[in-house]
Amino acid sequence: QRLRKTLVIVDEEQQKILDMYDLTAEQAQKSVWYGGEGGKAKRQISDRILTAISKRSGQFHMAFTGMSVCAGHGSYFNESYPIVVESTLQKVFDAANVRFGVRNACMGGTYTYPYSWCMSNIVGADVDVVAWDFGMMEAGRSHFTEGWLQQALKIESKPAILFMAGYANQLLDDSSGGAISSQDIPALDQYRRGVATHYARVTGAPVHAFWAAPTLRERYTQVKIPDSERGKGGWDNFIELRSKSGGRATPEALTNLRWYSRKGLPGQASWHPAPKEHQVFGKLLSFNYMDMLKSAIEKEIERLSASPVPPPLNLEKLLQSQVVDFPDSRVCKDTKELFCHTAFHCSTSYEPRQGRGLIDLIKNENYKKVLAPADNTAIEEVKRYGTGYLDRKYAYKGSRANGPLSFRLHHVKAGSVIVCEPTYGWRKPRNVIDLASEVEFFIDTHKVKLVESDARSMKGIAKNCVVVTYNCPQGGHDLVMEPTVDGKDLYVSFVLWN
Repeated sequence: QRLRKTLVIVDEEQQKILDMYDLTAEQAQKSVWYGGEGGKAKRQISDRILTAISKRSGQFHMAFTGMSVCAGHGSYFNESYPIVVESTLQKVFDAANVRFGVRNACMGGTYTYPYSWCMSNIVGADVDVVAWDFGMMEAGRSHFTEGWLQQALKIESKPAILFMAGYANQLLDDSSGGAISSQDIPALDQYRRGVATHYARVTGAPVHAFWAAPTLRERYTQVKIPDSERGKGGWDNFIELRSKSGGRATPEALTNLRWYSRKGLPGQASWHPAPKEHQVFGKLLSFNYMDMLKSAIEKEIERLSASPVPPPLNLEKLLQSQVVDFPDSRVCKDTKELFCHTAFHCSTSYEPRQGRGLIDLIKNENYKKVLAPADNTAIEEVKRYGTGYLDRKYAYKGSRANGPLSFRLHHVKAGSVIVCEPTYGWRKPRNVIDLASEVEFFIDTHKVKLVESDARSMKGIAKNCVVVTYNCPQGGHDLVMEPTVDGKDLYVSFVLWN
């Protein structure tokens, strides 16, 4: 009886979304691409939800990774599309007796590396869906996506993969029409399409992608508003959607799309979505997840109605067919083994995160946890305006006067250690130590050298990182860094090891 009532609640919540944007269910469904094989990914995600329903008080977690777009910059944090997804789906999952949550782990001005190496540490080892929205930061470097994908698929919970096209200038594109396909999605260019399709086939993982345009362009055309008609809060690329059906007004939820809740909030820029753009992303994605929830509920009702009642679907059994060793990967050709296939232990001082931090490893208390230089002004603005952004690029800072910086690494095997600074924005400050030339590295008391070949690769992939190799007994060891110059500061935000 409870599950049947839940179906009614889900139908009601879906209808609210359709009414909000004056859409049909078929139109709303076109915003998500589930890959080939007849929507196999959709069935897999629905079955995953089913295991949470069958558990009685199970849980279902989504995590979003990416750049400032999904971090909500330019709007308030609670207006970001991941939080819209959480607030929209909370009610229907609660009705199904499933604990639902969203982790917005997006980080402004962050590249795919070293972030991707720390995927499990940042989003948690128990996520059911992990989303990618690095499109702008990966411009011209689509192959970075494969490194992200490999690390995401290595998460212990074997999550579903979601590609998001979240930045504002991709809201609507009238250049093409028809049903959504991977070719329609900016997040999936030709290279990424090959990667996504290949990994879905090889690993058995559900891979899907979201873009609002295929839904909206069936009903609306996009126009730019002249200066004389603009209200407060608009930007130079201020846009409006107009109904293609003569005489039908544009719904309130789609008017003044480029208006912000408050003019002057940190991060307002042409590529950052305004609140109503975040809302349409979050609502349309939620609509499609409600479809999968309904399918799961219907399967559970059918199971409970059978006689005798069969055992519930088991999550571990469901995931047995997914593999994580990628034996026949055909890509990764643009990145070395180190960047694509290697699994690392990771510790970072970036926040938010779910796993351990550098604070758990650091041995020298003279080095203090501080914001990265490029973040100081931004965080002051966050406090002043009360935007609520969660992303913080913390680092451990010290100098030669503070002595060596030491971290205790656990479960070490012979291999590589990667040490990374925080990102510094457009330009690295002159008073910051260069990891590659102004620091000596030791494993315990044994001096180790940088790996030159990996150093060259790092410059094009993770330019704020260096790699050292070592050969030592398996177990716990100290990573020691000794600054060799005076008058400069050492910043460390990531430590990764085999």
